[in-house]
Amino acid sequence: MKLLFPSLALLLLSARGEDVAPLFEPEEGTVLKRVFDAQAEYGLEGITYAINGEEIEPPEDMELPEFKISFREHIAVTDELESMGDGRPQVLLRTFDELSQDDDQTQGEETATSHSSSDLEGRKLRFTWNADDEAYDVAAADEGELDSGMTAWLREDMDLRAVLPNREVAVGDEWSLPAELYLCFMWPGGLLDFHGEDEEVDEDGREVNGQTIDGLTGSGTARLEEVREEDGQRLAVFHVELTIQTGIDQEGDGQFGPMQVHVGMERTLTGTILWDLEHGHAHSAELEAEATRTTTRTQSASDEEGQEFELVETETLAGTITYSTMIERQ
Repeated sequence: MKLLFPSLALLLLSARGEDVAPLFEPEEGTVLKRVFDAQAEYGLEGITYAINGEEIEPPEDMELPEFKISFREHIAVTDELESMGDGRPQVLLRTFDELSQDDDQTQGEETATSHSSSDLEGRKLRFTWNADDEAYDVAAADEGELDSGMTAWLREDMDLRAVLPNREVAVGDEWSLPAELYLCFMWPGGLLDFHGEDEEVDEDGREVNGQTIDGLTGSGTARLEEVREEDGQRLAVFHVELTIQTGIDQEGDGQFGPMQVHVGMERTLTGTILWDLEHGHAHSAELEAEATRTTTRTQSASDEEGQEFELVETETLAGTITYSTMIERQ
């Protein structure tokens, strides 16, 4: 046994491999083409009703209505890193190349299809780091005007920097992830004000999305799976697991009068992010999310005898979302 132990120790050390320090440090002047695609499939999982906190049993012959949602999003930008700061661009020039969303909603045998685009498509913006505000100032780098209400919700980081550890790591090492990493997949580039062809920008929709971002909570872990060579590039392979929750509160009109609406979302993501160790930026990502969306509608009413009661309807949609990201140097 004493003879075998040194060999075993050497084997374990060899399997662990060298320490690496993944950093965001591309050279100034680097031009990166970033493509983000997302596809979601949701179905109605259940509807429940409760009066004064007591759930009502539905009739035995009551069937759940068939309802499905299919969603696709495509975002492609070209970024020029005009100058670099400490772990982030100091000045970044972004061109929005392709921005589109498609939505299909099927109820029974009928399907409604919608297509959305963004007025930012074809636009060029400059992001400049403001150290005093610890945020980016956003300005047009072309001749068009910008809506100040929109620029406040744009995000510079499309490079998944939140996945990086703050230390050297070796194969098998794990570290914590913040919930904010999910914003790079849920809203790449921030809120891009998608809208239909004959529609104006929805200010209320922007506010709702802002609530969703502000309400984001959760956590996760990343693990260095391996360091490998691929097409002449040395890549760190991160396995990612992340669970997030968020939600919004709104008011509406119900059958019996004013109605309180709460929409809660939970998503559990697993997948892989690849990091280009030589050039210091993300290379690609493939993740899948198990997703639920629960809408709770609460309203007060009175029966024929004048007795007040509270009616709560809860509708749950469940499905999966796949995220795919590619980042290439031009």
